[in-house]
Amino acid sequence: MELAEMDITLNKEATEIIQMGLKKEGTLFPELSIPPPSLNRSRASWLINMAALELCTTSDFYAATEESAVCSYLLLLAMLVDREEDVHELRTKRVLQGGGGLTNKQALEFFTSLQDLRVGSRYLRTMQEIENYRVTRRVQTRLHSFVYKNMKTIVAVFSAIGALVGILGTLKGLKDKTP
Repeated sequence: MELAEMDITLNKEATEIIQMGLKKEGTLFPELSIPPPSLNRSRASWLINMAALELCTTSDFYAATEESAVCSYLLLLAMLVDREEDVHELRTKRVLQGGGGLTNKQALEFFTSLQDLRVGSRYLRTMQEIENYRVTRRVQTRLHSFVYKNMKTIVAVFSAIGALVGILGTLKGLKDKTP
């Protein structure tokens, strides 16, 4: 939700975990590049096991970029979901692929169980890129956030103004035609 308010879109073109991050070049607004996981029960187990292996074998998570990539990837995915609706939205946007028996509630439970993983350097770098974007584009992000939060009201006001202008134009036309 917060990323959408800043107009940071999700880009699922990354094919490797190492490629995740904020991509700013070539687009008007930045994209969070993240490889889409194909999630089912066995792949969820594999991801947990890969994260556990990273935790056991990586001595310095902050310096090692490739050695802490799985934990960073899982934390980044966990950051994207807070509710079942978020999981459903990720599935409709094809960011979260597969299903393989995992309901939206089970996928949410999977991701929320991962929020206590050790923070890796890729995750820290991505979060720093997002924060830098927020700080350097403060006016743009606030304006977009306002429009994003109030889109229905803005559309309603402009529709009402358009209807009022149409009615006034019709009345003026009728007034001009009367002798």
